[in-house]
Amino acid sequence: MQILDLVAAGQSNVEIAAELFISETTVKSHLAHIFTKLGVTTRTAAVSVARQRGILR
Repeated sequence: MQILDLVAAGQSNVEIAAELFISETTVKSHLAHIFTKLGVTTRTAAVSVARQRGILR
């Protein structure tokens, strides 16, 4: 959820990694799992679908 929130806020993978004290590779891994769970292939689509489903405000 934190990563999806930060993506929705427009942060890059590098910015997300720095804020959460994790590696950029870990961010990419989490995003890949998020994309799979939401059935999307882009960051924009992930945020859009998450908002439609009520996962994000």
